[in-house]
Amino acid sequence: MRTNMVETRPAVRYRPSLRPQRIRPGQLMLHAILLAMTLAATVPFIWMVFASFKNFKELVSSRALLPEVWTLANYEDILTRVNFVAAFQNSVIAATTVTVATLFTSSALGYIFAKYHFWGKEQLFLLLLATMMVPFAVVLVPLYIIIGEIGLINHLGGIIVTGLWSTFGVFFMRQFMETIPVELVDAARIDGASEWRIFLSIIIPMSTAPLAALAVFTFLGNWDSFLWPLVVLNSPEKQTLPLVLAGLRNLFWTRYEIWAAGSILTVAPVMLIYSFASKYFIRGIAMTGLKA
Repeated sequence: MRTNMVETRPAVRYRPSLRPQRIRPGQLMLHAILLAMTLAATVPFIWMVFASFKNFKELVSSRALLPEVWTLANYEDILTRVNFVAAFQNSVIAATTVTVATLFTSSALGYIFAKYHFWGKEQLFLLLLATMMVPFAVVLVPLYIIIGEIGLINHLGGIIVTGLWSTFGVFFMRQFMETIPVELVDAARIDGASEWRIFLSIIIPMSTAPLAALAVFTFLGNWDSFLWPLVVLNSPEKQTLPLVLAGLRNLFWTRYEIWAAGSILTVAPVMLIYSFASKYFIRGIAMTGLKA
């Protein structure tokens, strides 16, 4: 009786090379450019942070980055002298409402354009995308007339109703939802699930990453919006943060420390939100791909 003897050899372990890797001149140049761009973007912000803790005399006379005497008087002036608290509340209400509405409408329309088949779908989608090429200044006057006719001038609803849906959001969600296997939708329909249940129980849970990315885009855009609120909102108690910051120039012409404190209070909530949503934001952009 013959037996087959299989020779066994010890597994070869991979040992990383201890030689230092050479940095190519092209990579070194690229890293230098990226470092310079990073410094150019962050240095003004760092200066603004420390300037908000300086008094006016030290800010205009000293070139030191760190304050010699730390003070919170600038933040007290912002919170007490100008209508900052009310403007902060208005910005939160407007940006949050628009973001939630945009997430719902964009995901619903994106799902329809991605998984439904009806006559003229591609032509309608191209027409929708064509509206992204129209500058906002072109539709500013017609929008103002329409908002005036429905009685939303000088009201937060005037800046909310125009942001209930987003062409970019529809395009963004449609690109991702096209990657969802249609077999999942068909299987749910065979099991008797309604269209709303398919949308809420299957599509939405699978789209959390792109929805988080779209939420960051939408919230930032509405939080920093200036032109449309400037046209619609007239009363000081109805204004949002960008309008209040612009008004600081009239109240405090050369008080740069006041401007710095107001800017920090405006940027801080956005940075806090992005710090929590950055992981989902990057994942959503990578998963969507933004392909045409």
